[in-house]
Amino acid sequence: MRPTYWILGLATLSVVIGLFMSRDPERAERLSQMYRDAALTGETRQMVLMGLAIAIGGFIVYLTMTRR
Repeated sequence: MRPTYWILGLATLSVVIGLFMSRDPERAERLSQMYRDAALTGETRQMVLMGLAIAIGGFIVYLTMTRR
């Protein structure tokens, strides 16, 4: 089976599940609350972005130093 069909099938499944989850108001509210609880706070988000920037910068330095 071609990967395109897998991606299309997963996207369709995601849309169907999303429609099912948003139809029930109680379930939609729980899902919204879950998203709010899982969100990072401002300070945590800045720390994560800084860590990613340092990691990407370190990887770029590593690549420039090891290439000949």
